[in-house]
Amino acid sequence: MTDVVGTGHVTDDPDVLAARSVDHTGRYRGRAVALARPGCPEDVAAVLRLCRDAGVHVTVQGGRTSLVAGTVPEHDDVLLSTERLNTVGEVDTVERRVRVGAGATLAAVQDAATRAGLVFGVDLTARDTATVGGMASTNAGGLYTVHYGNMGEQVLGLQVALPDGSLLDRHSMVRADNTGYDLPALFVGAEGTLGVITALDLRLHPRPAHRITAICGFTDLDALVEAARVFRDLDGIGTLELLDTRVAVLTAERLGVAAPVTGDWMLLVELTGDTDQTERLAELLSAVRSDGEPAVGVDPATQQRLWRVREAVADVLGAFGPPLKFDVALPLAAVARFATAATTVVHRHAPDALPVLFGHIGEGNLHFNVLRCAASEEPALYAAMMELIAEHGGNVSSEHGVGSRKRAYLSMSRGPDDIAAMRTLKAAFDPTGYLNAAVLFA
Repeated sequence: MTDVVGTGHVTDDPDVLAARSVDHTGRYRGRAVALARPGCPEDVAAVLRLCRDAGVHVTVQGGRTSLVAGTVPEHDDVLLSTERLNTVGEVDTVERRVRVGAGATLAAVQDAATRAGLVFGVDLTARDTATVGGMASTNAGGLYTVHYGNMGEQVLGLQVALPDGSLLDRHSMVRADNTGYDLPALFVGAEGTLGVITALDLRLHPRPAHRITAICGFTDLDALVEAARVFRDLDGIGTLELLDTRVAVLTAERLGVAAPVTGDWMLLVELTGDTDQTERLAELLSAVRSDGEPAVGVDPATQQRLWRVREAVADVLGAFGPPLKFDVALPLAAVARFATAATTVVHRHAPDALPVLFGHIGEGNLHFNVLRCAASEEPALYAAMMELIAEHGGNVSSEHGVGSRKRAYLSMSRGPDDIAAMRTLKAAFDPTGYLNAAVLFA
């Protein structure tokens, strides 16, 4: 393998492999025999051919920000890192697109778009480490999903190293291309089970001339959901985020940043447009059943202060140790009932734990995190939460993927014929099943 990627980019150092075989939360660990860091798509394909012929499993790693153990090896795997595939091409400002390597970080893509006067449509708080290849593999959503859609809606083309060691390059300069199968869509959300994404053509968007931000407080979660239902269908809605004020309390304690409003729940709203949205937002806010006056940010400094409560969530929760994370999609009508029932379930299985809820309420895409949950309490609690999600008509994964952590629960969201069809695709692309074997299927 060193002949392919170079001696400096292959290692079997036990300490390196141990550090690379643990997930982002620190809860799940695996084992690997080597780490390879190819520097070009052709080398990725060559590594796959070598591993396939040798009967060695491969686990693909990007920024290793998976929250469902999606990059944790299970079979003495070779770890294939895309970190060196980090090129960011010149932005095409006419077609509003850019060609990037799969290992480019989200922050690097955002920076290139900003310098060209454009924006990239997906944003995550893990922007400095999350790679766009990994984001496409899980069809990530994020803070602006309500406006721009998920990662799949930003992908115009893909280059993929297939399990047989060939390179597929679906690259078209036209956006309306109806010449056969939509192959890029097949690999978006496949979690690396069908091939290794090596490069992407990404859609960029015009930068809004105006934006205004507000946070409203609510005692009644149903009232917040009602407001979210109104806001999500508006032209120019940029962001719609739910925040449990227990998060705000922790943020105040850890960072000295006080909650901008009162209430048990907060709704962060941002409107964007070509004209000033201040009066429009004021009229909309006057019609919602919030508690007290909302906090409104018209200028960038005030907007940044309001956003800090949301941006700080991951760091604040992480200060209590690795949270147990549940990424769930719910019908909006079920959100309030789920929040109450989930808290009850947590206290039943982990009495000393602290549950918090936040996420992208416009799509019912929520993150239910449990702090101070002991490892011994996790198995029973996880199974109970999966059942609760299904009981409320939800999906066990909304944007983090299935990984290996949720593979036993795939049948809660997909029927047997659906799963059989996915297995058929997997077998067609990867007959020996050596690529990302721990992911998706039980």
